[in-house]
Amino acid sequence: MSRVNVAVAVADEATGRLYEIAAACRALGLDHTATLAMVGVLTGSMESGDLSKLLAVPGVLAVEVEHEFPSEISVKTLCRRRGNRSRVPGS
Repeated sequence: MSRVNVAVAVADEATGRLYEIAAACRALGLDHTATLAMVGVLTGSMESGDLSKLLAVPGVLAVEVEHEFPSEISVKTLCRRRGNRSRVPGS
C-alpha cells in the first residue's frame, strides 16, 4: 500500500460535529493535517488501502484523493498552446 493525500468532505448537517468526525478519522489512520471548518473539509494522508474506512464514519460525505499535476512537459505544451511561452518554466 502507499500513502496518499486526501480531502475528507463532511456533510452540511454534520459540520457541528466536525472535530468529533476528525477524531474518528484519525482513529482509523488519517494523519490529519488541517481542518477547514468554514467549508467542512479535513485534509491529511492515509494508506490507500484504508480509504474506504473513512466513508463508514457517520457524517463523512466524500473522500477525494490528490492526484499529481501533469509533468513539466505537459505544462510547457499547454502554455505554448495558449501562447504564453514566455511564462513556461525552464524555457
